[in-house]
Amino acid sequence: MKKDKKRKAAKKKQSLLGGAAKSLKKLSKGTATGVGRLSTTQKIVTGVALGALGISYLMKQLSKGKAAVTADDVEVAEHHLASLGEEADAG
Repeated sequence: MKKDKKRKAAKKKQSLLGGAAKSLKKLSKGTATGVGRLSTTQKIVTGVALGALGISYLMKQLSKGKAAVTADDVEVAEHHLASLGEEADAG
């Protein structure tokens, strides 16, 4: 029975996911203690830097998806609003 357990353990270590799981566990243990060693100022600076990176990433993603507003778009929107106002007055 011990031989079967050793074989299974060896197969798990050889697989990519088995090695990744072990690495992630090791990383999480180191990260938790590593953050605890930082001073409050270091934690704040790191948080601000990560926040700035996140905001810049989101702004880039938002700007990629939006096209410039044209005069035709404005005209259509105004017409639509005017028709909504007319329906409300008639109703």
